[in-house]
Amino acid sequence: MSQYGEVSMKRALPFVFLLGLAAGCGIPKEQWEAKLKENADLQMKVTDLEKHKQKLESEIADLKKEKADLQRTIDNLKDSMGKLGKDKADLLERMAKLSATLEDLERAKAAADKRSKAFRDLLAKFKAMMDAGKLQVEVRNGLMLVKLPDNILFDPGKTELKKEGQEAIGQVTRILNSIEGRKFQVAGHTDNVPTGKNSRFKSNWELSSQRALTVLDLMVKEGMDAKRLSAAGYADVLPVATNDTDDGKRQNRRIEIVLQPNIEDLPGIDEKQ
Repeated sequence: MSQYGEVSMKRALPFVFLLGLAAGCGIPKEQWEAKLKENADLQMKVTDLEKHKQKLESEIADLKKEKADLQRTIDNLKDSMGKLGKDKADLLERMAKLSATLEDLERAKAAADKRSKAFRDLLAKFKAMMDAGKLQVEVRNGLMLVKLPDNILFDPGKTELKKEGQEAIGQVTRILNSIEGRKFQVAGHTDNVPTGKNSRFKSNWELSSQRALTVLDLMVKEGMDAKRLSAAGYADVLPVATNDTDDGKRQNRRIEIVLQPNIEDLPGIDEKQ
């Protein structure tokens, strides 16, 4: 019961008591009935106030429940916003990684396009010699190279260039000399047949290395800057065909002029990691 209701009740009770006293004291009936009516009105007001109080308490309970529901909704929204913020951060991180990957792929594509164009240009330059069967142009292990069979260049077991071989190396040198910004390695290769007791070379290592040096010397004489050249002998350790057949051995006996990659052709530090 509210304070106001309690006060009203306290006011009504003395009237009842007084009326009782008044009845015994000869108070007129009209006055008595008026007092009774006044007391009844006060009792009704007390009842109405009690009902109003209960209604207010119910409304307060409903408001408290609604407030609790709203607080839960706010908490849920905060959790959702936190999750959305994390999702947004994750998406931004993924987008950054995808952008970096895309840039890497674009650089790789540009480098591949550049190598492809260089190879097409090389094929075009050597087309006439390729058609004549004097050489082949290949890409092996990511490197472009010009491959010349030894039967055009050398007699078996020899390191002196034949006339046809000298002409072929002269043509190759003039074409390679027109390719700016490139260095070249002359690589000698043999089959797996030992050099033999009568050979002045103790092994195929010496034979392949000397043949590479012979070709290098001629290229310098034909106008190639010596700083752009190097020579190496690989004996029979890098075959391109089987050594179990005569045709395979013939393919393995060769001189290859390898176009050395420029620094921009090599993968960057980030690509290697």
